[in-house]
Amino acid sequence: MSLFHYFVLATLSGIAILVSLIARKLRERLTNMHAMIIAMMMGMNIGLTAGVLFGSLYQGDLYSSTLISIGVGAVGGLVCGLSLGTLSSIEGFMSGLMGGMMGAMLGEMITHEQAAVLLNIMLTLTTSSLFLFFILPDSKEYENEVNNKSWLLKPFLTFVLLLSFLLFGNQLDKNIAFSDSNSSGQHQHGIQNNSEIEDQKIILNVHPSDFSYSPSEIIVEKNQVASITLNNQDQVDHDIEIKNLSFQEGSVSQHTEHTSGGADFHLHASANSSAAITFTPTKTGVYEFYCTVPGHKESGMTGKLIVK
Repeated sequence: MSLFHYFVLATLSGIAILVSLIARKLRERLTNMHAMIIAMMMGMNIGLTAGVLFGSLYQGDLYSSTLISIGVGAVGGLVCGLSLGTLSSIEGFMSGLMGGMMGAMLGEMITHEQAAVLLNIMLTLTTSSLFLFFILPDSKEYENEVNNKSWLLKPFLTFVLLLSFLLFGNQLDKNIAFSDSNSSGQHQHGIQNNSEIEDQKIILNVHPSDFSYSPSEIIVEKNQVASITLNNQDQVDHDIEIKNLSFQEGSVSQHTEHTSGGADFHLHASANSSAAITFTPTKTGVYEFYCTVPGHKESGMTGKLIVK
């Protein structure tokens, strides 16, 4: 998992604990119906957020992502409801369970970039749900507070703090990815230039939550030995497939079969691992390579192999 994913989990844990603490202090201001509404909202939001998170991390393994998501959602909803009463605990538990199930299915169907956007939206909704503690009570004692002009500063400052917090979390991965891409981009540029004539050793990097190969275009010489290493730094499996490529296969390192449609060339790398293959192209041409994992090619995970 990336820093952003840990940030999301830490935020959800903090919100569940904060709900429990606020509920202990403000429970007398809430009716039983108010308490159940808060528990349901918090459980559902926590479950959905966790579901999108683990569904996107474990794409291709819906069973595992669903189990983890409903577990996190159910526990989170239960923690939120414990201080609000027995019925609220049950409501929070069931809402978290259902939210985790639905979120896992959603995370399975979207790209990592789309999941990041949804996670930010869900975090905002989950955190904003804390305001229900102060909105739902209808006592005149608290309604009179609105007449004080300084009261307007509270939601405004809270919004600014919340926005700053979420923006900080959203930038965690981007800063790391930017520095990594600069260093790896320079390294790959040298590799690509040298791969045309010299040793023809190509390294294809797949960065976390990035449906693309780096570099996306590689050049090799006909009838000369070449090697391709797929360096998968992502949390899910990726591979390379090239159809109609004429070549003689050499050694293979950590190569797992995952062929589709009788492809001539295939290289597979599990999450956080590398795989390599040595081959000799025997025919010139331009060939497309792509990832066969469902949804990855459609998300832009393609490249071009040029044989001169």
